[in-house]
Amino acid sequence: MANLHIPRWWIGASLFCLLSGSATAIGAEPDDELKSATVLSFVRYTEWLRGPASGPITIGATGRPSMIRTLHRMLDGKTANNRAILVIDVKTSAELSSCQVLYVATRNQQEILHALAGLGGLHTLTIGESSRFLELGGAVNLVFLDDHMSFEVSLPVLDRIGVSISPTLLRYGQLRARPPV
Repeated sequence: MANLHIPRWWIGASLFCLLSGSATAIGAEPDDELKSATVLSFVRYTEWLRGPASGPITIGATGRPSMIRTLHRMLDGKTANNRAILVIDVKTSAELSSCQVLYVATRNQQEILHALAGLGGLHTLTIGESSRFLELGGAVNLVFLDDHMSFEVSLPVLDRIGVSISPTLLRYGQLRARPPV
């Protein structure tokens, strides 16, 4: 994997630079920009072991419209690993086939299950923001601990979908080695 030894300051500086100078959009939750920056970090430090190695990295988004707008505003046109990032608002399961990442911006269990069910056997990194996201089959769950952004990662899901996330990034989160019971 190319970026295994990324200095901690680089990750922090990347998040700071992405966030600085951007105003919170009207109607957006205050934490949406931080969540978007965290999604960008995951995209930059993830390797898809299966699937296309060229072309744009497509981030599909579903759920809260304000989060989808924030993802568009903050990530569309940026690059990761010499690939452009494209954000799409996923309305149908058919649109998922081009996505390397799916951001599920809801805490509603039925909406989460519907979004994840649409993936089928795709090798898509799923990122969510619900306390039960990993239990429902997601790969990465964004959480706030002591007023700081953190994340939980399901290692079995990453193995199943053929995605490798840099250990440098993973050490900042909580890893689940076993699927929930």
